[in-house]
Amino acid sequence: MPVNKILNKKFDDPKLRNSYYRHLAMRKWTVAAAKFLDQAEALSKAVDFKNGVLLVACLSKELAYQIKLLAGRIIEELNRLIGQAVVFGVYVES
Repeated sequence: MPVNKILNKKFDDPKLRNSYYRHLAMRKWTVAAAKFLDQAEALSKAVDFKNGVLLVACLSKELAYQIKLLAGRIIEELNRLIGQAVVFGVYVES
């Protein structure tokens, strides 16, 4: 049985819901960022998601700057991919 069918039945538990959205936000980062930035998949990685903020580690200062500039659009794409408005910010460490 797919995980999302099991989780939909148990979404009353806030800890489970938060863990599920954390997993989705971190997993969908590369897809969302790659839509706007060429090297995002190779040079960045989502490392944490807490309280609506996605923490991204970046190997390039130039890419980190571009992520900051395009954060609003990337956040919109992430929320679209997740299917719920759960990401409100992106914090980049380079």
